[in-house]
Amino acid sequence: MIATLRAEFRKLLTVRSTYFLTGFAWLLVGFFSLYGVGYRAWEAGNASYLQTSLLQVMNPIQLFAAVVAILLITHEYRYNTIMYTLTISNSRLKVLLSKFLVVGVYGVVFTLLTLALAVLEMYIGVKLGGHHFGVQHVDLWSVVGRSLAFICGGAFVGMIFGFWSRSVVFAIVAYFILPSLEPLLHMWLKVSNNVLPFNALAQIITPMRDSGALSALAATGVFAAYLAVAWAASAVLFVRRDAN
Repeated sequence: MIATLRAEFRKLLTVRSTYFLTGFAWLLVGFFSLYGVGYRAWEAGNASYLQTSLLQVMNPIQLFAAVVAILLITHEYRYNTIMYTLTISNSRLKVLLSKFLVVGVYGVVFTLLTLALAVLEMYIGVKLGGHHFGVQHVDLWSVVGRSLAFICGGAFVGMIFGFWSRSVVFAIVAYFILPSLEPLLHMWLKVSNNVLPFNALAQIITPMRDSGALSALAATGVFAAYLAVAWAASAVLFVRRDAN
Protein backbone atom coordinates (compact mmCIF):
# COMPACT_ATOMS: atom_id res chain seq x y z
CA MET A 1 0.00 0.00 0.00
CA ILE A 2 2.87 2.38 0.82
CA ALA A 3 4.47 1.78 -2.56
CA THR A 4 1.15 2.42 -4.30
CA LEU A 5 0.66 5.66 -2.38
CA ARG A 6 4.14 6.84 -3.31
CA ALA A 7 3.47 6.06 -6.94
CA GLU A 8 0.22 8.02 -6.92
CA PHE A 9 1.81 11.03 -5.22
CA ARG A 10 4.60 10.91 -7.79
CA LYS A 11 2.06 10.95 -10.61
CA LEU A 12 0.27 13.92 -9.08
CA LEU A 13 3.42 15.94 -8.43
CA THR A 14 5.36 15.27 -11.62
CA VAL A 15 2.81 16.45 -14.18
CA ARG A 16 2.69 20.08 -15.25
CA SER A 17 -1.10 20.23 -15.25
CA THR A 18 -1.19 19.96 -11.44
CA TYR A 19 0.99 23.05 -11.04
CA PHE A 20 -0.65 24.95 -13.88
CA LEU A 21 -4.19 24.43 -12.55
CA THR A 22 -3.20 25.10 -8.95
CA GLY A 23 -1.22 28.21 -9.89
CA PHE A 24 -4.01 29.60 -12.07
CA ALA A 25 -6.50 28.99 -9.28
CA TRP A 26 -4.33 30.96 -6.87
CA LEU A 27 -3.99 33.79 -9.38
CA LEU A 28 -7.78 34.06 -9.43
CA VAL A 29 -7.89 33.94 -5.64
CA GLY A 30 -5.28 36.70 -5.46
CA PHE A 31 -7.11 38.96 -7.90
CA PHE A 32 -10.51 38.43 -6.32
CA SER A 33 -9.24 38.80 -2.75
CA LEU A 34 -6.80 41.67 -3.19
CA TYR A 35 -8.64 43.80 -5.72
CA GLY A 36 -12.27 42.72 -5.66
CA VAL A 37 -12.72 42.19 -1.93
CA GLY A 38 -10.00 44.24 -0.28
CA TYR A 39 -9.09 47.18 -2.49
CA ARG A 40 -12.41 47.94 -4.14
CA ALA A 41 -15.22 46.63 -2.01
CA TRP A 42 -14.13 46.29 1.59
CA GLU A 43 -17.08 46.75 3.96
CA ALA A 44 -15.57 47.59 7.32
CA GLY A 45 -19.01 47.98 8.88
CA ASN A 46 -20.04 44.45 7.97
CA ALA A 47 -18.67 42.16 10.68
CA SER A 48 -19.28 39.02 8.63
CA TYR A 49 -17.80 40.36 5.39
CA LEU A 50 -14.47 38.53 5.75
CA GLN A 51 -16.12 35.18 6.46
CA THR A 52 -18.60 35.57 3.61
CA SER A 53 -15.82 36.55 1.20
CA LEU A 54 -13.66 33.58 2.17
CA LEU A 55 -16.50 31.17 1.48
CA GLN A 56 -17.29 32.88 -1.83
CA VAL A 57 -13.70 32.37 -2.94
CA MET A 58 -14.20 28.61 -2.74
CA ASN A 59 -16.97 28.50 -5.37
CA PRO A 60 -14.88 29.01 -8.53
CA ILE A 61 -11.81 27.33 -7.05
CA GLN A 62 -13.48 23.95 -6.67
CA LEU A 63 -13.37 23.46 -10.43
CA PHE A 64 -9.57 23.42 -10.49
CA ALA A 65 -9.31 20.79 -7.75
CA ALA A 66 -11.86 18.66 -9.60
CA VAL A 67 -9.94 18.86 -12.90
CA VAL A 68 -6.69 17.90 -11.15
CA ALA A 69 -8.50 14.83 -9.78
CA ILE A 70 -10.01 14.00 -13.17
CA LEU A 71 -6.62 14.14 -14.87
CA LEU A 72 -5.05 11.89 -12.22
CA ILE A 73 -7.47 9.16 -13.35
CA THR A 74 -8.06 9.77 -17.04
CA HIS A 75 -4.43 10.43 -18.01
CA GLU A 76 -3.69 6.85 -16.98
CA TYR A 77 -6.08 5.58 -19.63
CA ARG A 78 -5.21 8.22 -22.20
CA TYR A 79 -1.49 7.40 -22.11
CA ASN A 80 -2.00 3.69 -21.30
CA THR A 81 -0.04 3.81 -18.04
CA ILE A 82 -2.91 2.15 -16.21
CA MET A 83 -1.48 -1.26 -17.17
CA TYR A 84 1.74 -0.52 -15.28
CA THR A 85 -0.22 0.84 -12.30
CA LEU A 86 -2.26 -2.33 -12.01
CA THR A 87 0.74 -4.58 -12.61
CA ILE A 88 2.80 -3.25 -9.68
CA SER A 89 -0.06 -3.74 -7.21
CA ASN A 90 -1.61 -7.02 -6.10
CA SER A 91 -5.03 -5.42 -5.61
CA ARG A 92 -7.03 -2.99 -7.68
CA LEU A 93 -8.81 -1.82 -4.54
CA LYS A 94 -5.44 -0.68 -3.18
CA VAL A 95 -4.96 1.41 -6.31
CA LEU A 96 -8.45 2.86 -5.94
CA LEU A 97 -7.91 3.68 -2.27
CA SER A 98 -4.50 5.18 -2.97
CA LYS A 99 -5.92 7.54 -5.58
CA PHE A 100 -8.72 8.47 -3.18
CA LEU A 101 -6.23 9.29 -0.41
CA VAL A 102 -3.91 11.24 -2.71
CA VAL A 103 -6.75 13.40 -4.00
CA GLY A 104 -7.98 13.88 -0.44
CA VAL A 105 -4.56 15.07 0.72
CA TYR A 106 -4.27 17.37 -2.28
CA GLY A 107 -7.74 18.79 -1.56
CA VAL A 108 -6.89 19.48 2.10
CA VAL A 109 -3.54 21.17 1.35
CA PHE A 110 -5.00 23.11 -1.58
CA THR A 111 -7.93 24.36 0.53
CA LEU A 112 -5.85 25.41 3.53
CA LEU A 113 -3.29 27.24 1.40
CA THR A 114 -6.06 28.92 -0.58
CA LEU A 115 -7.71 30.21 2.60
CA ALA A 116 -4.37 31.50 3.94
CA LEU A 117 -3.61 33.21 0.62
CA ALA A 118 -7.08 34.76 0.48
CA VAL A 119 -6.78 36.26 3.97
CA LEU A 120 -3.32 37.65 3.19
CA GLU A 121 -4.43 39.16 -0.12
CA MET A 122 -7.55 40.68 1.44
CA TYR A 123 -5.44 42.30 4.15
CA ILE A 124 -3.02 43.72 1.56
CA GLY A 125 -5.90 44.98 -0.56
CA VAL A 126 -7.52 46.71 2.41
CA LYS A 127 -4.25 48.48 3.24
CA LEU A 128 -3.61 49.51 -0.37
CA GLY A 129 -7.14 50.86 -0.65
CA GLY A 130 -6.73 52.99 2.46
CA HIS A 131 -9.52 51.15 4.29
CA HIS A 132 -9.69 49.93 7.85
CA PHE A 133 -9.91 46.22 8.48
CA GLY A 134 -12.42 46.72 11.29
CA VAL A 135 -13.78 44.14 13.70
CA GLN A 136 -14.64 40.89 11.97
CA HIS A 137 -16.45 37.91 13.39
CA VAL A 138 -15.13 34.74 11.77
CA ASP A 139 -16.11 31.23 12.82
CA LEU A 140 -12.77 29.73 11.82
CA TRP A 141 -13.72 26.09 12.29
CA SER A 142 -16.90 26.55 10.29
CA VAL A 143 -15.10 28.26 7.42
CA VAL A 144 -12.31 25.67 7.31
CA GLY A 145 -14.63 22.69 7.70
CA ARG A 146 -17.12 23.84 5.08
CA SER A 147 -14.35 24.76 2.66
CA LEU A 148 -12.66 21.37 3.06
CA ALA A 149 -15.93 19.51 2.57
CA PHE A 150 -16.78 21.57 -0.52
CA ILE A 151 -13.40 21.38 -2.26
CA CYS A 152 -12.68 17.73 -1.42
CA GLY A 153 -16.25 16.77 -2.30
CA GLY A 154 -15.92 18.35 -5.73
CA ALA A 155 -12.55 16.67 -6.29
CA PHE A 156 -14.00 13.27 -5.37
CA VAL A 157 -16.87 13.83 -7.81
CA GLY A 158 -14.31 14.54 -10.51
CA MET A 159 -12.54 11.28 -9.68
CA ILE A 160 -15.80 9.37 -9.93
CA PHE A 161 -16.54 10.78 -13.38
CA GLY A 162 -12.99 9.84 -14.37
CA PHE A 163 -13.41 6.25 -13.19
CA TRP A 164 -16.78 5.90 -14.87
CA SER A 165 -15.88 7.38 -18.24
CA ARG A 166 -12.05 6.98 -18.50
CA SER A 167 -12.18 9.98 -20.84
CA VAL A 168 -10.74 13.42 -20.06
CA VAL A 169 -13.27 15.25 -22.21
CA PHE A 170 -16.33 13.30 -21.08
CA ALA A 171 -15.45 13.60 -17.38
CA ILE A 172 -14.92 17.37 -17.56
CA VAL A 173 -18.07 17.89 -19.63
CA ALA A 174 -20.06 15.75 -17.19
CA TYR A 175 -18.73 17.83 -14.31
CA PHE A 176 -20.15 20.95 -15.95
CA ILE A 177 -23.37 19.53 -17.39
CA LEU A 178 -24.82 17.26 -14.71
CA PRO A 179 -25.19 19.93 -11.99
CA SER A 180 -27.13 22.10 -14.45
CA LEU A 181 -29.69 19.31 -14.90
CA GLU A 182 -30.79 19.38 -11.27
CA PRO A 183 -33.04 22.46 -11.70
CA LEU A 184 -34.86 20.53 -14.42
CA LEU A 185 -35.39 17.58 -12.07
CA HIS A 186 -36.68 19.97 -9.46
CA MET A 187 -39.05 21.63 -11.92
CA TRP A 188 -40.31 18.60 -13.85
CA LEU A 189 -40.35 15.91 -11.19
CA LYS A 190 -41.06 18.18 -8.22
CA VAL A 191 -38.05 16.74 -6.42
CA SER A 192 -36.85 18.74 -3.43
CA ASN A 193 -33.55 20.53 -3.93
CA ASN A 194 -32.45 19.16 -0.58
CA VAL A 195 -32.21 15.60 -1.87
CA LEU A 196 -30.23 16.41 -5.01
CA PRO A 197 -26.48 15.77 -4.71
CA PHE A 198 -24.98 18.82 -6.39
CA ASN A 199 -27.46 21.16 -4.72
CA ALA A 200 -26.53 19.63 -1.37
CA LEU A 201 -22.84 20.16 -2.20
CA ALA A 202 -23.53 23.81 -3.03
CA GLN A 203 -25.40 24.31 0.24
CA ILE A 204 -22.30 23.28 2.19
CA ILE A 205 -20.58 26.50 1.19
CA THR A 206 -23.58 28.77 0.56
CA PRO A 207 -26.63 27.57 2.53
CA MET A 208 -29.89 28.58 0.84
CA ARG A 209 -32.03 31.15 2.62
CA ASP A 210 -35.28 29.27 2.09
CA SER A 211 -37.01 28.15 5.28
CA GLY A 212 -36.74 24.51 4.26
CA ALA A 213 -33.09 24.62 3.22
CA LEU A 214 -30.50 22.33 4.78
CA SER A 215 -27.86 23.45 7.21
CA ALA A 216 -24.23 23.08 6.10
CA LEU A 217 -23.86 19.96 8.27
CA ALA A 218 -27.04 18.34 6.95
CA ALA A 219 -26.06 19.18 3.37
CA THR A 220 -22.70 17.50 3.97
CA GLY A 221 -24.50 14.38 5.18
CA VAL A 222 -26.77 14.24 2.14
CA PHE A 223 -23.88 14.68 -0.26
CA ALA A 224 -21.75 12.13 1.62
CA ALA A 225 -24.50 9.53 1.19
CA TYR A 226 -24.51 10.04 -2.58
CA LEU A 227 -20.72 10.02 -2.62
CA ALA A 228 -20.55 6.70 -0.78
CA VAL A 229 -22.91 5.04 -3.27
CA ALA A 230 -21.04 6.51 -6.24
CA TRP A 231 -17.71 5.36 -4.85
CA ALA A 232 -19.06 1.84 -4.34
CA ALA A 233 -20.11 1.81 -8.00
CA SER A 234 -16.67 3.10 -9.00
CA ALA A 235 -14.98 0.35 -7.01
CA VAL A 236 -17.07 -2.35 -8.69
CA LEU A 237 -16.38 -0.96 -12.16
CA PHE A 238 -12.67 -0.48 -11.51
CA VAL A 239 -12.23 -4.00 -10.21
CA ARG A 240 -14.36 -5.82 -12.78
CA ARG A 241 -13.81 -3.92 -16.04
CA ASP A 242 -10.95 -4.71 -18.35
CA ALA A 243 -8.10 -2.21 -18.03
CA ASN A 244 -8.26 -1.45 -21.75
